Amino acid sequence: MPRNMNDGASRDPDYRDLSHFQSGSDGHQQKDDLELGRRSLVTTVGLAAAAAVFSAPITARAAQSGALPQGAVTVVAIVRARDGKEAELVRATEVLVPKVRQEEGNLLCQFHQGLEEPGIFVFYEIFESAAALEAHKETPHVKQWAIEVQSLTAGPVELKLLHALG
Repeated sequence: MPRNMNDGASRDPDYRDLSHFQSGSDGHQQKDDLELGRRSLVTTVGLAAAAAVFSAPITARAAQSGALPQGAVTVVAIVRARDGKEAELVRATEVLVPKVRQEEGNLLCQFHQGLEEPGIFVFYEIFESAAALEAHKETPHVKQWAIEVQSLTAGPVELKLLHALG
């Protein structure tokens, strides 16, 4: 049953009922209440935005530590650079990685360089399924990368395919 706005009964202010802003005799109370409401809204929105910025890394870590979907496939790819070609291999791969991360079915793509052997590079990728991995292999950016790095690598890419056990 709708409330009667003119019944004089005590009621909690709510955003649809602006009658509580009419309490001041000269309108100053109304202006003060509106200003207080505006400040409260700005503070709330600001705090929410700050919380989103600061919680994004926490959310990302939580997502990475969660269980993988049934049938997920992990790829460990080892690439050896030709002597003196490490920087060129890194530059070519820096173009590839963001594209892989945007692929449908890619859950994680990390590119690593050896600390003790700077000529060794390792990809660590997780795909939600074998089908997603197969689709990844057929993307134009992966095919282009394979062509570009042929002269930069010492031998073929070594692949290890894994599935999560827990």
